[in-house]
Amino acid sequence: MSTPDWKIYPLLVGEADVPQVLDAFWSLSREKSLISVPIAAWLLVPLHGGEPILVDTGFRDAERCVQLQGLGPHRSKPEWTLQAQLSKYGFGLEDIQTVILTHLHYDHAGGCGLLPRAKFIIQRTELQAAAAPLVSPELEFGGGALFYDRKDIAELIDPLWSRVRLIEGDEEIAPGVKCVLFANTHTPGSQAVYVQTSAGNAVILGDIARKVEQNVNKAIPPGLYYDLEATYRAMKKIKRDADFILPSHDYEEFLKYAEGVPVGDKH
Repeated sequence: MSTPDWKIYPLLVGEADVPQVLDAFWSLSREKSLISVPIAAWLLVPLHGGEPILVDTGFRDAERCVQLQGLGPHRSKPEWTLQAQLSKYGFGLEDIQTVILTHLHYDHAGGCGLLPRAKFIIQRTELQAAAAPLVSPELEFGGGALFYDRKDIAELIDPLWSRVRLIEGDEEIAPGVKCVLFANTHTPGSQAVYVQTSAGNAVILGDIARKVEQNVNKAIPPGLYYDLEATYRAMKKIKRDADFILPSHDYEEFLKYAEGVPVGDKH
């Protein structure tokens, strides 16, 4: 039996201008301006047979993001649609049968309805938190729901409910692909995706960390988290575990792997 091996491709499914204070806990940053960040999804392609896996799906609509979430400008282009990004690697929307959602924020779970055959793998605690977020509806940012879009969540609960697979804790999804729960970090049910490649272990973070250099390498937690200690320990664990760290909103890392996470001898 062959050893599991995956090629990982970054998909640019949007862009946003957001405050840099999101990158530093308690907003303790001298950088107060907006910065352009990618909205990334990740395509996992098995090298020894099997089906591709998609991690995250991007946002629903750029204009809706601005109106609902109260952040800076969001952008989409025809070449950034999920369909266009998948087609670069020879896949269509109907070819994706497994989607892992790192968490259910608007910029990660907005494209689920585009995938007609996919099942959606979500931590049970994440769906619970997204359906009934602990926040005042008077909050000016985050749509009054801590960046969960009610339309995305309603779509998962119905009409996509028959294709939702809820998991609890760590679980292998396919040979060499494992969901790892990091509870109460960026969200109550945030999960990373550990992917085994011949070049090393890749960890797709969602938003557990936003910037690899600042959050992971320097151990400065990002600005949005539920439990500071859980977030700090998560970043330390990920740094130990990962040969390749793949966040959703770090252009430096996104561009580093623009041609895909390398395969070959482990470095």
